[in-house]
Amino acid sequence: MAGMEIKFKNITDFNVKGKKVLLRVDMNSNIDGTTGKLRGEAPRIKAVVPTLEALKEAAVVIIAHQGRFGDAKDKTYSLQVHAERLNEYLKGRVKFVADTYGEKAIAAIKALKAGEVLVLENVRMWEGEEKSKTAEDAEKTYLIKNLAPLFDFFVNDAFGAAHRAHVSLVGWPTLVAGPLVKLELETVKKLFDPAKPSVWIVGGAKAIDKFKAIKYNLEQNHIDKVLVAGLTAMLFFEAQGISVGEANKKPIAEDLAKAKDDVKSCWDKFKDKIVLPVDMVIDDGGKRKNVKISDLASLNVSSGDVGDATVAEFTKQIKLAKTIVGNGPPGIFEKDVFKAGTDKILDACQEASNKGCFVAIGGGDFGEAAEKRGMKFTISTGGGALLEILSGKEVPLLKVLKAKMPK
Repeated sequence: MAGMEIKFKNITDFNVKGKKVLLRVDMNSNIDGTTGKLRGEAPRIKAVVPTLEALKEAAVVIIAHQGRFGDAKDKTYSLQVHAERLNEYLKGRVKFVADTYGEKAIAAIKALKAGEVLVLENVRMWEGEEKSKTAEDAEKTYLIKNLAPLFDFFVNDAFGAAHRAHVSLVGWPTLVAGPLVKLELETVKKLFDPAKPSVWIVGGAKAIDKFKAIKYNLEQNHIDKVLVAGLTAMLFFEAQGISVGEANKKPIAEDLAKAKDDVKSCWDKFKDKIVLPVDMVIDDGGKRKNVKISDLASLNVSSGDVGDATVAEFTKQIKLAKTIVGNGPPGIFEKDVFKAGTDKILDACQEASNKGCFVAIGGGDFGEAAEKRGMKFTISTGGGALLEILSGKEVPLLKVLKAKMPK
């Protein structure tokens, strides 16, 4: 990592046979709020399986979250469905307890045998989970004091939450990385020293966060071309004084007010490396309609995908790449009318990967789209986490893995 060495120990460095291992993972998945059932493939749950296979000689207790505290109080956010999905993968080795750190949880942990896996209830049902500001604060909580004495090893394999300093992520007396975190950090190193040309694809929401990552990596010369879609593209257009219509401006209005000059300055400095859409797609009675960027202001309708000419230009740049980083889908692929752009760009990424290009797609929506299409390249479990690391920040996970490394 540019200017930052990533130091950590991995659980695979230790003999865990017969030991009790506390494993913090990120299984936060797409849940049907009415039925409480998982939607789709739930790739973050599947991503836990290799770690559990690596720890099969230990008794493993999983602590994880779903949703935020206010939502998590709803019973539909229970991790029981996550445990059931894991149990399908691990053929009956997984148990669940509807408790996180109380008497039921402690009894179930003590009874757990080597080779078994126990999933504790959603840690965000406990309001203290998100309140710690530092690892020192987290260490003083009931959750840590109740659970820590029961374990031999504490493992953070929750790369998707690497940017959070929550209690169950940073509060343990010692901490080592899990295999998934190790793989993710190896990917991060490649992205900070990429084979050239390095091409980024940036779409989706969180425009200001993605802009910051783009700016940092352009300044560090990690990017040769960045293909910008979604709300971040709208931010670049409006900062230049190109109106995209109120419907497209509204979601980025707050970001624009804070950072217009910074975005304009970035564009002026790096416009030869920033590729913006030349056309967009609107929903015309359930059909795709390509419109020019210059028409968005008068139409004043939300666009949901990049247009055909833009897909062609993005594909051209992708074909030249030796490294591709994706964060955020180019379109609202969940809607049929807006999914073609994302599909075609993912297909181009797969073709590039087949020819030896290193492709890494950041988790969340873009990762889900890639999973659905059966893409065979690196799909990170980290969305926001990867974005913050790529913005040059030493996130809480990296700090605690270094500070709490076992002797």
